Amino acid sequence: MDRFALAYDRLFTERRKALLEHGIVYLSAIGFVLHLALIFLARTLPHPPQWLAGLGDNYLSALYTPFSFILFYEVLLLIFAVPESTTRSIGKQYEIVSLIFLRGVFKHIAEIGDVSSFRQLSPETMEIVADMLGGLFMFGLVTLFRHFSRRKSNFDLSLETSGALRRFIAEKKAIALMLCVLFIGLSTTSLDLKTIFYTNLFTVMIFTDVLILILSMLVSDRYELVFRNAAFVVSTILIRASLTAASPYNVAMAIGAMIFGILTLQVYNYHSRIRAAEGL
Repeated sequence: MDRFALAYDRLFTERRKALLEHGIVYLSAIGFVLHLALIFLARTLPHPPQWLAGLGDNYLSALYTPFSFILFYEVLLLIFAVPESTTRSIGKQYEIVSLIFLRGVFKHIAEIGDVSSFRQLSPETMEIVADMLGGLFMFGLVTLFRHFSRRKSNFDLSLETSGALRRFIAEKKAIALMLCVLFIGLSTTSLDLKTIFYTNLFTVMIFTDVLILILSMLVSDRYELVFRNAAFVVSTILIRASLTAASPYNVAMAIGAMIFGILTLQVYNYHSRIRAAEGL
């Protein structure tokens, strides 16, 4: 297990993560410009090749291209967050899901194809409004979660220096490394982003969340800590399920999962203060 953790530390240094982020930004910009150029050729050439004509003649469809690259990076961030503290990992997942819903706005705009269609209250425009409002509301919920997660009890602070916690972090790094290998394998065997990100990988991550929950009990079996971690697993399961649900149920499911996580964290913080006051 220590070898996997060491391999994770060597492979995913902060410098390499920064380089990856910059590379994704450049790829997104290049892909966006290239897609626009190909659509221009498809519209202007008298007899464009079949593969070029298949891109369509709608410039708005290019809006979705850069966010496909960004989605790739978002999922990597989700994996990188696994070894972090439980609250930081959950907060990162909330952030990524809110970005995915906001990205859905551009996807729906590209599918509509005609800007004049926004003047009508159609099911397509309602999906755009739902993703916009849902993303904004999730942005607020992420802020609340980050605020509440800053309140740590003396027990939580003592855990940060324990040998059991260091072992637990090493185990999570090994899990994250295996998830990265799986992610790269899936991305090279399928071009369907929806299949890669929303079905196969997220299903596997649900099982890894449960595994991490079981391993966390070796750090502490305190009631409120076990309940908080189990509730967080439920929250992440609901969030990942929302990514494949139909609109507007997907927005409601994701927001409900975040609220459940925030309330759980608040009750946990209050419970910890009660134990501290009782000297436990």
